[in-house]
Amino acid sequence: MKQNKTSGEQYSREQEKFVSDLAQKGLKNFEQTVRAGLKLQEEAAQWWAKVANQSASAHDWQKRFVGAATLANGVIPEAQKRVEEMLALAEKNSRTSLELAKKAADAAQTPVIAESQAKWIEFWSDSLKAAQSNIETLSAMGSRSLNSCVEFVRKNTEVTEVRMPKAA
Repeated sequence: MKQNKTSGEQYSREQEKFVSDLAQKGLKNFEQTVRAGLKLQEEAAQWWAKVANQSASAHDWQKRFVGAATLANGVIPEAQKRVEEMLALAEKNSRTSLELAKKAADAAQTPVIAESQAKWIEFWSDSLKAAQSNIETLSAMGSRSLNSCVEFVRKNTEVTEVRMPKAA
């Protein structure tokens, strides 16, 4: 009986470590997303400072501003969609993680072995379903992001080709 209790405690510690690692990975991904957003803002600010410091005629300024506005109008809505998707996924994962933590705690506190095993099986099954859902969602998000980038490049290539006079 003592060995079952010891192995149960070890199993519980392993579960805690698993949930803790999962939470740390989620936090790390969130931090990377925030850093990427800050880097984008910093680069945009540097670009605007560079543009503002260059002396150019009014016509050149107008061209640059129109070009930047066109670029921003194409990029920002797509980037906003991707950020909204990531936030929705983070929110969903937060709820799922909380539910899984509750199930793990319930399974660990169940004194009857048969009930405890059934609860652990349900916990692992739900964990695998959540992982599969995350993989599918991230794959779809990556595909949509790649398609958006390709479409953006195509549109800008077509615009550039139209603007540039062709050599005879």
